[in-house]
Amino acid sequence: TSHRLTETFDADYFPFFFWTCLWAGGMHVASSAVGLVDLVWKVTPFTSQIFELFIGISFIYLSCRDLIEPIYLNEWDVDPAERAGRYATLLLGMATCGISWTLHFAETWVLFTRQIRTVLGSYNTLIAVVLATALSYLPGVDMGTLERVDIVAPWDWRPTADRPWITNPTQGISAKGIFGAIIPGFMFFLLFIIDHNVSSILSQVPKYNLQKPPAYHWDFLVLGITFLPCALLGLPPGNGLIPQAPLHVRALCTRKLETDRYGVKREVVTHVEEQRWSGLGQSLLMFVALGAFEVISWIPRGALFGLLLYLGIGALHGNEIWERTVFCLMVAKKRPPVPVVTDVKWSTVQLFTAIQLGCAFGVFAVANFTTVGYIYPALLVVLVPIRSYVLSRFFSEADLKRLDPHGEEEEEKDNYHDEQRIIHNWSNDSVDSEEMEIPNRAEFRGQGWNQLHHRHTSNMTDDREGNPDARVGEEVTVSKV
Repeated sequence: TSHRLTETFDADYFPFFFWTCLWAGGMHVASSAVGLVDLVWKVTPFTSQIFELFIGISFIYLSCRDLIEPIYLNEWDVDPAERAGRYATLLLGMATCGISWTLHFAETWVLFTRQIRTVLGSYNTLIAVVLATALSYLPGVDMGTLERVDIVAPWDWRPTADRPWITNPTQGISAKGIFGAIIPGFMFFLLFIIDHNVSSILSQVPKYNLQKPPAYHWDFLVLGITFLPCALLGLPPGNGLIPQAPLHVRALCTRKLETDRYGVKREVVTHVEEQRWSGLGQSLLMFVALGAFEVISWIPRGALFGLLLYLGIGALHGNEIWERTVFCLMVAKKRPPVPVVTDVKWSTVQLFTAIQLGCAFGVFAVANFTTVGYIYPALLVVLVPIRSYVLSRFFSEADLKRLDPHGEEEEEKDNYHDEQRIIHNWSNDSVDSEEMEIPNRAEFRGQGWNQLHHRHTSNMTDDREGNPDARVGEEVTVSKV
């Protein structure tokens, strides 16, 4: 997008990118100073679910495009060795995705000990990449045309592009380009104000029992300041993403499990290690990667596309829009008896789901198939007033409480995400009861407002025949970063 805009404004890329970051950073600082971040509390699951679905289908589309398009299916005069390399890339990508997805559910297996299953589930992507890289070196797989990660190894401590370390913001750009950079800068701002602040909210929700107070405006201010070094060095700005930030907090938690009235074990956070060392260590490990370029250059590109495909599929897994779509395809009597099915007229559920699907695919189409794809953050922001002022006129308040509950108390009161607890019910006779004691990462869902992970410990019917208010609490200490 930035490259296309540089042609429009007749500017060199790096000076244009400098001003893009500078404008975006200034908007971050100004919005945090006036309290504009408070508006993010207007975002409901209607918008966050569409955002998640958009990310999922974008990842799936981009990975499939990069795996299939280079095969030249519509051309016949291609060197067979080159086409064989493309097919090898496709197969390695599918293998990487398949291994990652299989190990994603390792903690639900009856094989191996709980510790081994935890390692397999936690490091599934690393294991998949290592195996795919090893497969790529088997005789007959690489005919000399298999593409691998293209990096300079070892790194000579110079920018990969033919440019100096520090960008000159006045060279190769006119006043037209400087002010034209406001457009992508504003898109950066709109995207980050949703993405960063929603991830901040999810990382500081009351369920974590944090002792240190939240600092949403200060966080956004610091994020805005980081745009300046990115502008000077020509680096893409970073921000807190969903679901990485909430998962980081989750890794620092000590939790106990309680059985609710549905017979479902639920996590209750008792303590969080509130420190900054883990975040600093994560950042420092990025510098360690600079010394491992030789190893990274062994990885086939297909493995990276396979990981992207896995992330896209994982984003769909547990997304409420996707699961309601699955409900629509199910025979009526086979749908689980959850509130969104039993308490809302089914035609209303179908209409609400169709609207969300239309919005998600509309944003996807604009972002990927139009010349103005850079405006997609603005489309995501527009969804907020659509939900507040348009949908509220066509759906009753009672239906919206079931379909789009806003706020943790309302979600809890209306048994939000009961459908996930039933769809992802791993409680059956073939599952080792030992692994049920710890919520597994196999149930990870990149969802917006409710990150509680639920586990069934017995059949729902049998649970209701027993004491519905029985509570079983046991301390579970998870690995702390």
